[in-house]
Amino acid sequence: MRKKLFSQLWVYFAVITFLLMVVVLSVFVGLLFIINHYQLVSPEKEGHLFPFYFIIFLSLMIGAALSFFVGQRILQPIGNLRQAMNKVSKGDFSIQLDEQHQMEDVEELYHDFNVMVKELNSIETLRNDFVSTISHEFKTPIATIKGYVQLLQNETLSQEDRQNYLERMLDGTQQLTHLTDNILKLSKLDNQGLGLDFQRFRLDEQIREVILFLQPKWEQLDLTLDIDLPHTDYYGNEEFLYQVWSNLMDNAIKYSKQNGSIYVHLKNEAEGQTIIIRDEGIGMTNEVAERIFDKFYQSDTSRKTKGNGLGLALAKQIVELHHGSIKVNSSLNEGSNFKIFLPNNLKNS
Repeated sequence: MRKKLFSQLWVYFAVITFLLMVVVLSVFVGLLFIINHYQLVSPEKEGHLFPFYFIIFLSLMIGAALSFFVGQRILQPIGNLRQAMNKVSKGDFSIQLDEQHQMEDVEELYHDFNVMVKELNSIETLRNDFVSTISHEFKTPIATIKGYVQLLQNETLSQEDRQNYLERMLDGTQQLTHLTDNILKLSKLDNQGLGLDFQRFRLDEQIREVILFLQPKWEQLDLTLDIDLPHTDYYGNEEFLYQVWSNLMDNAIKYSKQNGSIYVHLKNEAEGQTIIIRDEGIGMTNEVAERIFDKFYQSDTSRKTKGNGLGLALAKQIVELHHGSIKVNSSLNEGSNFKIFLPNNLKNS
């Protein structure tokens, strides 16, 4: 693409330069022919140098017109691009160039620039979310553990208080372990890609295992589960798909209301398997739904709910590694509906 772009621009410059030389040469030849034919230059005639002045003036006008044309068609777009790149270098990732241009090469160049800026903006957003999340998620449990260690140094503590402090320290270490595990899993997925180990297993039984594992959580809220999981054999990565159902079910429980319902259905279709996990919880806005699968994104900036913004990003990446898709449909205060599709005949590559 790059070689083609610069090659076409070189041809354009060459054509403009050639036409400029042809036009100027034609004007000079024409004027010299007229001067010679009508004998306009003669020492005996008064003002015999006027034709030369006229030729010089006309040449300057033609050169200025062609220079303006070249500047507007080629140099001005390059200047606009330079100014835009200068703004990007200062951290302004909102700049976008108008892609409507007569030159196809400039139009493609502007389009590539706009795509680059959007990607940089996404990376900057991810970096900000990462710094905000990691700094808080590590700082809070570490501060908690440090505080309880200091309290445990008090020899007059009762056995009950000592046990309570130890349990809270354990909660802090589990929070740190969960965060680091998710980061390592994402890194593993980024590095290994489709090189994961695929095998055939019971998909319906795996989802049941997740539901049973989370039973203490949904029983605490008196949730009603509507489950339909027919016998399903699937060829995929069992370890990582377990994380998908675990994250989705945990979120469905966490954001559900007391005495609510959770709908978990598995449908066997000719093209693949469709899994639907729906809750009647707090739901989310369209703006949140658009970013819910971004790494380190948390809609609850107050951090009243536990989480580090990695669960759904991890789930999406795992599903996509199985050539599947995950979509969410949600309304505020009405719940969320997650639809996952896993295709059949997936080969380990």
